[in-house]
Amino acid sequence: MKPNRIIAGIAALAVSLTSLAGCGSGNNGNDTETAAASTQSADTPDSVQQSGADPAGSSSSLSNPVAMTADGDVDMTVALQYETDFDALLKQLDEKKVSDDHPVSENTNPETLELYRWLKSIYGKQVLSAQSLGNSQDKDFLTYYINSEDMPAMKGFDFIFKTSTNGDGEDWTQMAIDWHTQSGGICCFCWHWNVPCDINDPDNNGTAFYTEGASNGQASTNFDIAKAVTPGTKEYERAVHDIDLIAHELQRLEAAGVPVLWRPLHEASGSWFWWGIKDKEQVAEQLYQKLWYMIYDRLENYHKLTNLIWVWNGQTKNAGVHENTYDIAGIDVYPQKEDHSVLESDFNKLKKISAEGKMLALTECGYIPDSDELSANMDSVKWLYYMPWNSSGMGDGAFIWKGTTLVGLPIINEERNSAELMKKVMTSDTVITWSELPSFEGTEHELPLSVKMALPDIEFQKQKDAEKANG
Repeated sequence: MKPNRIIAGIAALAVSLTSLAGCGSGNNGNDTETAAASTQSADTPDSVQQSGADPAGSSSSLSNPVAMTADGDVDMTVALQYETDFDALLKQLDEKKVSDDHPVSENTNPETLELYRWLKSIYGKQVLSAQSLGNSQDKDFLTYYINSEDMPAMKGFDFIFKTSTNGDGEDWTQMAIDWHTQSGGICCFCWHWNVPCDINDPDNNGTAFYTEGASNGQASTNFDIAKAVTPGTKEYERAVHDIDLIAHELQRLEAAGVPVLWRPLHEASGSWFWWGIKDKEQVAEQLYQKLWYMIYDRLENYHKLTNLIWVWNGQTKNAGVHENTYDIAGIDVYPQKEDHSVLESDFNKLKKISAEGKMLALTECGYIPDSDELSANMDSVKWLYYMPWNSSGMGDGAFIWKGTTLVGLPIINEERNSAELMKKVMTSDTVITWSELPSFEGTEHELPLSVKMALPDIEFQKQKDAEKANG
């Protein structure tokens, strides 16, 4: 146990006591306590259904359920009754006062407030380790455990499959619930937003999030962001449907007592995603901002979700949004060559385009930052967390592991992040790992099932490696 485990525990205790008193893809980023008022009122019908975890005994505060049909899809008759009034929303945001110890959401439940205040307590003192997830096999986290007997404190999940052609076969929402409730880990969700490749024939041409020319042989879409924020269009109806579908998943997490660092519309600094900045006209019409406000308004003011900590990852001033709609600002950085520095220039770039006082995060990266560098530069470079991208399907370009042993264990990709560096970082007092997380309300601290199942193979592999080393 490292000394900072004690620090984290003290911070968690302070947070818990405070919360009892009151609650309320891989491109670089180098581009320039009252309920919230709805911008339009909407009644929740008696027929509204909510699926997911049983809320009994978990979160003490739940949101307005998404109206769902009998076959488990969004009830569009209900969903389209609510529209975002952008002018009224911006006026509301201008008038809103957000205290330093509270997220921008006015609906925040105790579990989310506890996590937020704990994040604030460590910011600028330590850095949270994170790792994005590729699939249920979880070989990235297994790689960390094999090489350090520890894991990152936060998993990065993705709603990428929720709106794709084949759907979410692995149920990433349930994986996140298990990670938080059973293992006590922190959850972050991004959303590679799959939309129809052809909105005029949505059932026969698949889905995509890449734009034409940026897909590298993968499917692409010509989905029009201008129409996506314009009521009466097919694109708008699809956008409303998908936002509410994701809201339904976030409510499953909420019902299970899982706070979420929520990172929609990421990497808007280029045109590789359909929501990204493409031209001056899009900037002038504030189309990215309108889509962000639609998501924010529906989740915060219509559905009134209570478990969100908002992460803005637009990474350009042209995609800047109101400071009262996000808690954390992030940037994704993939250097062209090996770089384990603190990426000071990228930090300063993000700080320049973010509202004063926001926590800043390395929301995606390729190389694990050197913990010595993080410690030495903490006064000037304050990353809340860093999150290497997952290795699934990356082949030789994988950042964490590449290939497996004869018994199926992942082999660390020494060309990207060495075993020596990984162990140093994961045992550093500067970096908070899974084993050092405080006991958040309603959580246990068991090893993930994927790691538990691999323990016999890990022991067997160690024996074989020792025999080989001894000749």
